[in-house]
Amino acid sequence: MKTKPSFTVNKLSLAIASLISVASVFPALPVYSQDAVKIEHSEINAQSTETAQSTQSTESSPSAQGESFPIEPIEVISVVGRLRTSASAATEERREQVNVTDIMGAEQIARTGDGDAAAALRRVTGLTLKDGKFIYVRGLGERYSSTSLNGATVPSPDPTRNVVPLDMFPASIIESLSVQKSASANAPAAFGGGHVDIRTKSIPADFFFKASVGGRYNTNDTDDALGYSLDNSGLGKDDGKRAMPDAIANTTNQYGGISPIDIVTGSQGGINYPAAQQLNRELALGMHRDMTVQAQDSSPGFKGDIAIGDRWDLSDEMILGVISAFSYKKQQDNYRKKELELDGDASNINIENQKDIMGTDSIVQVSGMVNLGLEIGYNHKIETFTTYLHDTSDDVSMGIEETIDTLGEPNALQIFGIGYEERSLISNQIKGHHFIEYLNDAEFNWKFSDARSERYAPNEMSYTYNVILDDANKVLSRNLNTQDAPKYVYSRLEDDSQNYGWDVSYPINFDGALVKITTGYEYFERSRESYATRLGFDVDLSPSDVNGGILSQDFNQIFSNANISSDVLGLELKDASTDTEDYIAAEMNDAAFISLDIDFEDVWRVYAGVRYEDFRRVTLPIDPEGKISDEGGRYQLDDYAIAEDAWFPSISVTWKQTDTTQWRLGASKTLVRPDLREVSPVRFQDPVTGFDFFGNPELKSSDIYNLDLRWEYYSDSGNNLSVGAFYKDVDAPIEPIQRISEAGRQLKFYNAESGYIYGIETEFLQQLGFLGDEGSLWEDFFIAGNLTLGDSAIDIASNGEIDPTHHSRVMTGHSKWVANMQLSYDSSDDYHSATLVYNIFGERIAYGGRGGLDDVFEQPFNSLDFTYSFFPTDSISIKLKAKNMLDETTEYKQQGQLVYAKEPGTEYSLQFSYEY
Repeated sequence: MKTKPSFTVNKLSLAIASLISVASVFPALPVYSQDAVKIEHSEINAQSTETAQSTQSTESSPSAQGESFPIEPIEVISVVGRLRTSASAATEERREQVNVTDIMGAEQIARTGDGDAAAALRRVTGLTLKDGKFIYVRGLGERYSSTSLNGATVPSPDPTRNVVPLDMFPASIIESLSVQKSASANAPAAFGGGHVDIRTKSIPADFFFKASVGGRYNTNDTDDALGYSLDNSGLGKDDGKRAMPDAIANTTNQYGGISPIDIVTGSQGGINYPAAQQLNRELALGMHRDMTVQAQDSSPGFKGDIAIGDRWDLSDEMILGVISAFSYKKQQDNYRKKELELDGDASNINIENQKDIMGTDSIVQVSGMVNLGLEIGYNHKIETFTTYLHDTSDDVSMGIEETIDTLGEPNALQIFGIGYEERSLISNQIKGHHFIEYLNDAEFNWKFSDARSERYAPNEMSYTYNVILDDANKVLSRNLNTQDAPKYVYSRLEDDSQNYGWDVSYPINFDGALVKITTGYEYFERSRESYATRLGFDVDLSPSDVNGGILSQDFNQIFSNANISSDVLGLELKDASTDTEDYIAAEMNDAAFISLDIDFEDVWRVYAGVRYEDFRRVTLPIDPEGKISDEGGRYQLDDYAIAEDAWFPSISVTWKQTDTTQWRLGASKTLVRPDLREVSPVRFQDPVTGFDFFGNPELKSSDIYNLDLRWEYYSDSGNNLSVGAFYKDVDAPIEPIQRISEAGRQLKFYNAESGYIYGIETEFLQQLGFLGDEGSLWEDFFIAGNLTLGDSAIDIASNGEIDPTHHSRVMTGHSKWVANMQLSYDSSDDYHSATLVYNIFGERIAYGGRGGLDDVFEQPFNSLDFTYSFFPTDSISIKLKAKNMLDETTEYKQQGQLVYAKEPGTEYSLQFSYEY
């Protein structure tokens, strides 16, 4: 067991720096990069008759891409709740991009009633949602997408995923969401399916105040909730009771371990064995043991948001703006799920293990932001963004587990689990946008961001009972399972990052053409420390012993102070950590690009650029002694270091066929790098499936060659239609593959030999006024939707660790079709607004099968949501939402048999809002 490496931080930093220096065969060039920091200048639709709402300011703009002069922001004219107006503004921004991009504004998010960025993004063409947190773009897994916050890269607080869990970003702080689907030189080269930029609220046009409160009810709330003695606090912060006692770490540092033998040996005979046993039991007494899982009444959910902003004219040339927001949510999600593990092959299938589980996930989410903006004339703007996100999950579960030996018999295992974790992200950003008039209105942009993410899991624990069940599966008798000792897991991950850069654009006017040359530099660095300690209560007592009746009691009674102190249990606190639970890592990336953007009389537009990146990474597994592990001689020290540099070209051509139609063609080279946890040979557990995953230091990056074609139609009335096609050739795609093991289901990351993905996608928005006469009810309705059809394939070879059933199959996580449909109503008197939204995706591989068993497929989920809003006054609104109205269940199947199912239930929420 260990809590920190045995060497000092200075030595650790020196070791990482030395390895990076050795690995850096190619030095970083003095290069330049561009952050897409631009200001949108929306135009007033000439046919619009709607009232002024707010000035829209976003991160991308036509001016920054084609204009050579600053433009004074124009106030957008919109009506409260009108999606078609907000959609038109987002569509106009998308139309002016040099690449294939989809934009979703705050009003569109409010329309669908989605509560966070993850839920909102599944409405975008070709995007699907995984585990309620992660986005799949064009059917590619979350590893093929990247996320930025206001244009800056931020670290993920989730150690099991490569990207930031998007459910951490509440809708109330989002100004817009941008999904870039084709590459450009100013974007990171680590780009596969798409890049998501989350833009937080911008500086307001005038003073505003907005507050909302709401509650929710889920059909699963009819079940009792599960809990234990430690409640989830109102702010989602542990009070220290769950933390591992300092005495355990101190004992380890002093004696080299916590077992009686370790203590005797470490004391060099100064402590005898009985005294060492007593010291070991005292360590157990210091741990929180009041962890009996029990039924509780379900608590109603609550959500509240508040935002306030204003701007001040400091002088004729200077404006200061500020906006702040706070969001809070607390709720309990009850669930039921079923898990099966199959063995054998296609002709002889056996159920190896089966679990029926019920549980409660108590959630607290707190977020806040403070943004400042300073505008100096029309040529200079400086902005700061401070964002704080905190998400706490306290998941308590109870289930019945049957194995191949007990299926059909009254014997079974009753399993209890408690998983408490806090995820947090704090980001500070500052950036500037400047026009330089005496240099032909050249543009200069710069940015700096500093972010820290953390996952703190002070007490994840599990214990089991051997039980006898009656015919109705009620427990007749039970005894603690001492063969599978109760386990405590304490873990912490800290991820720090810095991202800064600048770019310069210089416009040149020629007869019939406007040329913009852009160059820039960008730097990103990240360091991570991940530690985990596993402890077990080893009990030397059986039900047949004189005091064996103790084992039938509740957990807190079995491990009471009296029972531990008297040694009636024969208890020994053991270190159950594996050889490599911990790792430390650092990575640096220097990037530069140069691009040329040519607009030929607003008919043809050609964009060409190239990006250079020099990437270095070191990932070091730490053994129980706090030293760098070589995994039993399997790896050398330099196997943990990666150094790669490459050039990434991109080109796009836009042809404005008419005033309402245009074509886009784009080609580029990008790559996907393995994540830190994927290249570190340590074990981690997927929180959704419970499967054990292992990293692989031999992974290499996957080069991707991209081709995109899209036709777009934009009508003057706001209707639009687009049809596109895409193709991606992936070299050595990274896949999680089930490996050969007798220790249950284990997955490890490997490079497949090759892969590709292709498809077509279409999107539309259509007002329905044409179905009736002028002034008819049909003018209040419109529909919007999108559809993506595609296919993919990868080739995987067998080796000594894996034996895939299919050596050629579709890519993990890829759906062959994804569809969204939306029917919306806005009353002509502006009192009522309603939206019905349907989303579905085709089946997709959760993980590949082995040994003759088929792949495991996640089944289509028919999501039907309804949102109704009532606006009794200009300041007050009432919103009602129904989510998962079809009461669908998340299901995985293998060989046609259900192997995983989870029932999220149907949720109803009611929200009251006031705006001034």
